[in-house]
This record gives sequence, C-alpha cells and structure tokens, in this order.
Amino acid sequence: MKRKIGLLVLAGMLLTVSAAAAAPKTSYTLKNKAGEVVVEAKTLDKSSPDYKAPSMDEQIRSLTVESLADKQLKEGTAAIFYVVENNPDKKIDIEYKSINYTNLSQFRKKMAKQPVKILDQLSGNYKFQHADVSFFPVLYQKPLTPKEEAATAEKLLKQAEEAGQDYAMMPIKVSNDYWRINSTYKKGKHDIRVTISKTPEKQTIWIPEDDDSKREKIKVKGVEMIYTDFGSGKNIQWIYDVPSSKAAVHYHIEAINPISKNQLTKLAEAYLK
Repeated sequence: MKRKIGLLVLAGMLLTVSAAAAAPKTSYTLKNKAGEVVVEAKTLDKSSPDYKAPSMDEQIRSLTVESLADKQLKEGTAAIFYVVENNPDKKIDIEYKSINYTNLSQFRKKMAKQPVKILDQLSGNYKFQHADVSFFPVLYQKPLTPKEEAATAEKLLKQAEEAGQDYAMMPIKVSNDYWRINSTYKKGKHDIRVTISKTPEKQTIWIPEDDDSKREKIKVKGVEMIYTDFGSGKNIQWIYDVPSSKAAVHYHIEAINPISKNQLTKLAEAYLK
C-alpha cells in the first residue's frame, strides 16, 4: 500500500512523496512543547545500500492511480484503489482529493473549528488568492495490517475482474482532525505560499542529497523557527502548540525572490498574534 508519509523539499518547493528510508541523516527537527519531534528533515542518501528506487511497475502504477483519483474522487473524499496492470505484488493505494477555495469566507467557514489562523492578507499587501484543503484518510491514523491489506487487495481485484475493468476502488472516510492547507497570497506577479498542516504522525521532510540550502534556527517572538535560503527564494517554518492539547500545527511560509529574511519573519509574526 502506498502511503504518502512525507514531504520532499526540492529547490524549496514542497512536494508530497512516497518515501523509503535510506539510512538518512537528520538535518533538523521541530518539536512541540513536550519535546516531541513533530517535523524532522532528513537527507535521502541514494548511495546507501538500504535505498530502493521505485520499480518501473511502481512508477507506472503510481501515475495511473493518481490519474484515477483525480477523475473519480470528489473534493474532500478518499478511497483505496487497486490497479490490475503493473501490479505484480497486488498492492493497494490510498488516495485523497483536496477541496479548492477561491472564496475566503467559504474557506474560513470550512476551517472554523480547527486550530488554525487564516489571514485576509499578508504584510506587503499580498492578498488571498486561493487555497486547497486536504483532509487525510482515517487509515493514516489506524493503518491496515498486512493481512487486512492483502484481503482488501483480493476483494478489489475480484471486483475489478467481475466488472471487466482494469481497476477497482473502495471509498474510505477522511478525518476531521488531520489536514493540510496550501494557500497562495498574491501581489501583482509575486506570490507567497503558506502551508499549514496538522498530521496524525510525525512529518518527515526529505531533502535531496545535493541540497546546498543555507539553514539556521532563529527565534521570533520567543518561538523557535527554521529559516532557509535556497537560492531562488526563502522559507520559514515553525510549530504552533494547540492550547490545552497535545496537538501541534506546522506552519511553513515560502516565497521566491525578491524576499528578505526580515520580510519573512514579519510574515511569521502575523500568525503569532
């Protein structure tokens, strides 16, 4: 079963990936008030004997499933997919589809009960443009056992064969508690991207082994943050501890140059008020 468990940072951009650990080196961590790691960044070492690149079958199946999910899923839903072709090991895949918003009021209403701050605009007159919200499948909280995965695969394979189709899907519930927001604020030709997430498990950020970004830990209004200059742009990220709870929310703000360290910290300060 493919599980999207981390983030790959490539030239500063955040991309969801399926990753296999390859004896990685930890680059940095972000912790909650209890000292528990909420976000950790690791370097993906492709030269390690533990690293296993995805096979051609896996790559083709992944693209097929993503295309099916885009066509078959409604916004805000999730499903388990089984693809007949390019699937010698009879694997299942979990996919979910985000909800897109261009109306700020509707976006705010959807997230009203969540521990998140949504701003009308950012410092420098960057105005809200659009956002997509992904609610994670409940199976990310309580994964299927290997036995359950195998049984689900057989069930969906039979369903596909009986229907004469090259795939089958089974809807699953999404969580109301765990989500990721990708929002964009725009001024003229320039934009700032804000990613906010609350996940059921530790987030892993996979960094390319040839990455030469400059990172430093800084404090903004008493909050520890990671500031990164990746050449063509910059980003800043931190953890917000939800009051009276063990939950934590990860904030990440990123912009392509021209943007300064001071401007980024000012943007972060707005979320701390």
